[in-house]
Amino acid sequence: MKIVISATGRDIESNIDATFGRAPFFLIVDTKTKEVKVIVNKVRDRPNGVGITVGNVVANEEIDAVIATDIGPFAFKTFEQCGIRIYQGEGKINNAIRQFEEGKLSEITKATVQKYEGLKRRKRNV
Repeated sequence: MKIVISATGRDIESNIDATFGRAPFFLIVDTKTKEVKVIVNKVRDRPNGVGITVGNVVANEEIDAVIATDIGPFAFKTFEQCGIRIYQGEGKINNAIRQFEEGKLSEITKATVQKYEGLKRRKRNV
């Protein structure tokens, strides 16, 4: 199974980034082979269209699931249309992967933040 996780860094020792579409990196983890692919988020500073763009970029990697702390309505809808399930995780990525494999993460069934919330958070943190 391939999962994508919004990440603050380039490895599974990093933390999950709380703002999915504005995360600096996405880690695609194959839970069977433990292979990790890093995608740099080149659109994180755009004023709009980030959720849809990022959703499509990672969905094209043939992922099965997403782990995120929060997810906005545009990314959520993109994943929903692709049949990709979203799970809520936080903290260290390696811990979230383990919890996912153990079935301990809750599924996200609707957007957890309003549109443009990630942009607002990003501006506050820059």
